[in-house]
Amino acid sequence: MFGLSVAESHSSVRAYAVKSNQASSTQIRPGTWEDPDNGSGSEFDEDDEGEENDWGHESDWEEEIDASATTNVDKSTINTYEEDLVKEVEQLLGPEERAILQQNVKPNLGKISTAKWSPLHTLALSGQIPFMDKLLENGLDIDTVDQEGLTALHKAIIGKKEAVISHLLRKGADPHVKDRDGATPLHYAVQVGAIQTVKLLIKYKVDVNVADNEGWTPLHVAIQSRNRFIAKVLLVNGADKNRRTKDGRTPMDLNFCYGKDFKSFDLAKLLKIMPANRDF
Repeated sequence: MFGLSVAESHSSVRAYAVKSNQASSTQIRPGTWEDPDNGSGSEFDEDDEGEENDWGHESDWEEEIDASATTNVDKSTINTYEEDLVKEVEQLLGPEERAILQQNVKPNLGKISTAKWSPLHTLALSGQIPFMDKLLENGLDIDTVDQEGLTALHKAIIGKKEAVISHLLRKGADPHVKDRDGATPLHYAVQVGAIQTVKLLIKYKVDVNVADNEGWTPLHVAIQSRNRFIAKVLLVNGADKNRRTKDGRTPMDLNFCYGKDFKSFDLAKLLKIMPANRDF
């Protein structure tokens, strides 16, 4: 009798455990998803939250002190590093190099420029805005050109340096300037497919129908590059789709020179319908 009672007792314990687990498990109704309980909303969490809030002000205060101390340490470290660097380099320089350094406390643009390599252009293409500003502050013409008639703005557009482009325009760079072949910044923006730069230049009131020495407008270049989106932007902003180059070609003529492919028909539709005020 005693053995039977023990077995029954064990069976009851197992049954209770199963029922207990089933009761505590996440219940899911058919057709719905219920995230597992993550414990949020319990009284224990509320107490913890209150405790965290109690300590929050002191923690923020400590962080401000730490941040201030870190800033001071960083500045001190930078100054020390610069001083050490200057001393180290001065020891490494030869007499002639020291003399050159003493003669050029300010940038000597004449000695770091050639007809092809302008320091402002190089800095524009490499995205070095602070160094560009330093040259401009020392009197360098922002629209200085190289042997091809390109300005820093031309170069930045060719390199797709959007931050530099915006900076140069804000600093007063001429958005209408032409290179030796009569191409403007807008021509180059279209050529490299920089649609945001195209829109930015239009905001600066550039002529969308300006032609280079061969009579090519930005729309001609857009069609040549097969760029439908830029062509549409130009057309919406007044580009003349009937303008001819010096050899008599319209944008449509250039388009069909590519043959009977899908893009040719796609651009043809755009040129025929635009500039209707509608989306395509």
